[in-house]
Amino acid sequence: MDNRISNQRYSPYLDSSAKRCLDIIVCLILLLPTILILLVIIPVVLIVDGRPALFFQRRIGRGSRKFLMPKIRTMKKHTHPNKPTCSYDTKAFTTKTGSLLRRHRLDELPQIFSVLAGKMSIVGPRPELPKVVKNYTAKEFKRLCARPGLTGLWQIRASRNQPIHKNIRYDLYYLRYASLWLDIRILAETIPFVLKAGSKIFYEKNRLYTYNLSVPE
Repeated sequence: MDNRISNQRYSPYLDSSAKRCLDIIVCLILLLPTILILLVIIPVVLIVDGRPALFFQRRIGRGSRKFLMPKIRTMKKHTHPNKPTCSYDTKAFTTKTGSLLRRHRLDELPQIFSVLAGKMSIVGPRPELPKVVKNYTAKEFKRLCARPGLTGLWQIRASRNQPIHKNIRYDLYYLRYASLWLDIRILAETIPFVLKAGSKIFYEKNRLYTYNLSVPE
């Protein structure tokens, strides 16, 4: 583990068997529906947008460990694979099926297999690109003391106009107060977020919970 990363100030739940059990239980519940959905989506992507339907992107996980994160391709082939999406107009580079897949987070379904493999967690900070982590500040490195998540506070609440690591307060809050109950709350809020496709109305009026993100760093 990178010596710049310490989890001494963060919740012991991050290392608990309860969190891993929740990951496995949720993945097992979602596994069959995920496989069925992928069996529909992948052929459609191949027919409409061409090969490849899936791609594997190198990301940084817990303790600065690299892993390959699977996704359904939603960007055109000439798009730079390792360029943060907040740094350019994604609409100009999105495939024909990509907008719908991204809006409802269907492109991230293959990451369930990363959770089962222990590389990711159902709830946690989003995994970042190696070239971005290389320039992390000391505060931003704190994100790497937990397994990256398929969903989390940043994923369902933060503005997408800023890079992941610049919304650090979401991850610092989660790392400090992570618990089984908080994971369940985030999962509960993820469902309407995905169904409403992250609409402005949802952000402004229909949040299920409030979080005081002003926590010590």
